[in-house]
Amino acid sequence: MRAILAALAFGTLLSAPLASAQTPTAEEGYSLQPAVGDYLKIDRRTGDVFHCAARDGAWSCQLIPEDRKAYEDRIGELEAENDRLNKRVAALEAQNKNVRSPLLDKEDERRLQEFLDLSDRMFRHFFDLVDRLRQREEGPI
Repeated sequence: MRAILAALAFGTLLSAPLASAQTPTAEEGYSLQPAVGDYLKIDRRTGDVFHCAARDGAWSCQLIPEDRKAYEDRIGELEAENDRLNKRVAALEAQNKNVRSPLLDKEDERRLQEFLDLSDRMFRHFFDLVDRLRQREEGPI
């Protein structure tokens, strides 16, 4: 967009040149160029381009929005955020690298303990039954 506006500003698609009384000096940091009945004001320091026109008997200039600059700014913001998040992920991964998570959470531990208690009671009951059968077999007929 700046290239098109710069081409307009430097006379490729401009109408007649300005009168010398309207041309600002180089020290002012901008230039005015006629463009189809109105003027383009170009800031030489920033590259911003303004569209200047007479409205209701008064001159006013409006900045011509540049979509590319907005996109580039947003891309820069997103790249910075992406870098920040990547660094945070790397730090968290390094921090958690040495920390081992427990194999079982508290609920799983409780259920395992219940299972072991039940298994213990079943085996005791089984061995008690085996002992009683042996005593019966060894006893008098």
